[in-house]
Amino acid sequence: MKIVFVCLVFVGLALAKPAGDEDNSRGCIMGSCPLKCPPGTYRYAVGCDYLLPEPTCKNPRPVKETKFQICDFQACYCSPPTVRNEETNQCVRLCD
Repeated sequence: MKIVFVCLVFVGLALAKPAGDEDNSRGCIMGSCPLKCPPGTYRYAVGCDYLLPEPTCKNPRPVKETKFQICDFQACYCSPPTVRNEETNQCVRLCD
C-alpha cells in the first residue's frame, strides 16, 4: 500500500503545475520566456544574430542591421502580407 501511495505522489508531482503558472513559465530558459503573439502576428526571435527590423508602412522591405549582433531579442511582427502602421501600431496591408 505504501508503494502505491509513493508512486501516486510522484506521478502527481510530475503532472502538477506551479500555482499561478497558467503556462507562463513553460518553455522558459534561464528566465527568458517565449513571447505569445496576438492573431495576425508571429514571434520573431533572434538567438544571437543581426536584427531584421519589422516591415512597416514607411519601410516595407527592411534589411538586416549589420552594425552589431543582438542576443535573445523577440517581438511580435505582423504576418505577411501585412506591415506595421507605426502611427496606429496595427497590422495593415501595405496598400492601405
